[in-house]
Amino acid sequence: MPPPILVTDWFWVPVPRPNAVTRLFCFPHAGGDAPAFADLGRALPPDIEVWAVRMPGRGGRFTAPHATDVDELVHWVSAAMRPFVSGRYALLGQSLGALVAYNVGRELSSLNPPAACVLAALLPPNHWHGPPGPTGSQDVVSFLRSIDDTVTEVLAHPDMRALLLSVVRADLNLCQDYLHQWEPPLNCPVLGLVGTDDPTVTGEQMTGWARSTTGPFSMRVLSGGHLVVQTAAETLARTVAEFLRVPAGAA
Repeated sequence: MPPPILVTDWFWVPVPRPNAVTRLFCFPHAGGDAPAFADLGRALPPDIEVWAVRMPGRGGRFTAPHATDVDELVHWVSAAMRPFVSGRYALLGQSLGALVAYNVGRELSSLNPPAACVLAALLPPNHWHGPPGPTGSQDVVSFLRSIDDTVTEVLAHPDMRALLLSVVRADLNLCQDYLHQWEPPLNCPVLGLVGTDDPTVTGEQMTGWARSTTGPFSMRVLSGGHLVVQTAAETLARTVAEFLRVPAGAA
């Protein structure tokens, strides 16, 4: 298996596949980074190449400034993607990443619409009572523990804890002034994904994302929690591969 590559500061390819039919751009959850999609990249079939988006302010882009809001981040990512979406591409976003992926798809549609979009683990905006993330008296630490069983070890180390909380807060703050507009919708198939044990959204609620597109909408509930891309990587890879399969006779 070839080693991972950096295409630009924005994109990390865990498994390069130069002959792939579909380029799958993957957007991480709040506080997440491109390596969150390494297992998915390895589990997908050879005709799909994962391009994981490297969010600013973390990992190898620690010194890059955070965006001030969702619209600015969408503009930055869309500009970075433009040279790489002349062929068949699709989008996948998890939690906050689903909101970014969805809006990036809309922004790029005038250039070349995505072939498909996968939205995972995010309450549709018509169900929001405030920005996605901790609500009421729930602090960021308890929120993280409720959605990620692996975060306890990181939180136990003061320096790592401070860094993680800083990044998560910056990501969640992107949504503070976000005003959702359903128009214009995507014009491609959309797949909604949710884990059986996700405390933030149910399968029934996820069906609200049907309003996101004029194309077909489908839903899958997978075994796992909020970070279903990580907790159900192999099952998710089969689901995504089937969803992205090029129709017979298509170019």
